Amino acid sequence: HLEVLAGDLGLPNLGLEEADWNRLCETVDLIVHPAAHVNHVLPYNQLFTANVVGTAELIKLALSSRLKHFHYVSTLGVISLTGHLIEEERDIRAAIPACEVDDSYANGYGISKWAGEVLLREAHDLCSLPVSVFRPGMILADMRYTGQLNVPDMFTRLLFSLAATGVAPATFYAQDLSNGHPHANYEGLTVDFLANSVTAIGLRNKEGFYSYNLSSPHKDGVSLDSFVDWMIEAGCKIERVEKYDEWISHFETAMHALPDEQQQQSMLAILGPYRSPQATSAGGKLPVERFCTASESAGYPVPHLSKKLIEKYVSDLKQLDLL
Repeated sequence: HLEVLAGDLGLPNLGLEEADWNRLCETVDLIVHPAAHVNHVLPYNQLFTANVVGTAELIKLALSSRLKHFHYVSTLGVISLTGHLIEEERDIRAAIPACEVDDSYANGYGISKWAGEVLLREAHDLCSLPVSVFRPGMILADMRYTGQLNVPDMFTRLLFSLAATGVAPATFYAQDLSNGHPHANYEGLTVDFLANSVTAIGLRNKEGFYSYNLSSPHKDGVSLDSFVDWMIEAGCKIERVEKYDEWISHFETAMHALPDEQQQQSMLAILGPYRSPQATSAGGKLPVERFCTASESAGYPVPHLSKKLIEKYVSDLKQLDLL
């Protein structure tokens, strides 16, 4: 029962024939908008057309002929644009009144998704457009399907690079000498859970404006350090380097020594966020209560990240001949 119409977010009316556009205006009752040019290197002006203008075109569709429900997949990256956490119920226009375009990591992508949220708030206020905004962090692989990895994403690149170079830091995180080994958590959820949860939550929202921070409430200590442990247990030969600065130097040198094809799949082009130890998020807890309550009520309690998921990544990287 699926009809596919190929369009383009960067074109007026999504590049559709006038008859198709008019038919959609009349017949569609729900718009689910996860599409974006996802790139953490390109600047805002190169992402503006697809991510901002494209969202505006879909809002135009949502307001034409009949009022349609709008589900928008944003990103937790919008929170990095400000110096504080953002409550799920807070108006993004008040939480982040303005953004500064700069050369920092993922700045352009984060601003482009923030702009989409602002447009949807305006459309809700001016035209009563029913909107649900979902802000995921890292979207991880589906547990069910062999070989199904998002190979270019940062997480897959990191696991691949650790396995291919055979070096990892003793810990990825800034150490608290008073408490010993840092207690950290990795923010990521699998795509199968997120797809089910977002669908179920969105269909329950009949009117109004809702935004959700799609992150785990579990503070179970499952972190990047755990992933390295699980990779080693899965058969990867990885040596831990005690000093972080020494590790990043060895890591970068080893990636430069990889064959060209493996270099292209590595962290070389996006190493910036890892040149310093990761924060343990001790400064505050991301507000996720609205999301967790809504997801559990819809039948999808938020799962823990598991060793089986990392084993699947290692197995799939081998199956795809990357390792």
